Amino acid sequence: MNKMPSLLVVDLDGTLLCPQGQVSSVNRGALHAARDSGIEIMIATGRTHMECHDILDSLEYQGPMVIASGAAMVDWPSGRTLERTPLVESDSHLVTTTLRSLGHAVMLLKDRHVADTDYTIIGSEQMHPTSEWWLDLHEVQCKRLDHLEDDDSLQYTLRIASLGTPADMARAAENIKKALGDRVFFRHWPAVGRDGECVHMLEIFMQGVNKWTMVSQYCEASEIGFEQVAAIGDGLNDIELIAGAGIGIAVENADQAVRRVANRMTRSHDQDGVAHAVERLMDGWS
Repeated sequence: MNKMPSLLVVDLDGTLLCPQGQVSSVNRGALHAARDSGIEIMIATGRTHMECHDILDSLEYQGPMVIASGAAMVDWPSGRTLERTPLVESDSHLVTTTLRSLGHAVMLLKDRHVADTDYTIIGSEQMHPTSEWWLDLHEVQCKRLDHLEDDDSLQYTLRIASLGTPADMARAAENIKKALGDRVFFRHWPAVGRDGECVHMLEIFMQGVNKWTMVSQYCEASEIGFEQVAAIGDGLNDIELIAGAGIGIAVENADQAVRRVANRMTRSHDQDGVAHAVERLMDGWS
């Protein structure tokens, strides 16, 4: 591809955001310049839109965005759900039962547009302090229940998650693999913690959910060729996105698995890597 892309898909944490979780003025200006030049910008994040509304407002963002690592696409700022891929209810039951049997609290992320909450939490008395900190930080709505049977929005569950030590989450992932096989997709990876603590998040999705699956559906509906897509990211939930895009860009601080599938590299997220990539894309990066 030797011309500007039609669509630039940008990850947030570890990519657009600096280590302090903010968008630099340089990166903000670069995205505005890209939009002014005719490049459509799409955010694709592991967060929900309610967990990054300050960031989106600072970018003056409007339009579709991929949330929950590809489990849904929502319109911003309306918050209306455009597409979603929820877990099968019976699988949600089995995942929750498995995690609770190991002594973990369970966080069920909901499609806020049709559910009356952001998260249903089962066993909140065993919530990891990092989870409580994150939910308080973003002031999301939570419904705390003792039993999953009391959850009246199970059909709108986009993701199930739990936090713990790396060993605890690896053990939980192994048990879920035994119980559900390939019916679900899961990953466990380092989570944003407080004070440098070592904590892992186990995330479970419907099989086939990833950022690229949702972006590619949007491209097909909008008649945008995959070769016209550029994407930039850093984490394990960006692998399929970076591999599928016509230009897949890894920031310098990206996980090695992301770097292996990328066909371009840019600076680190603490050195305005997104702005550097945008500048080269606008110059016809080839």
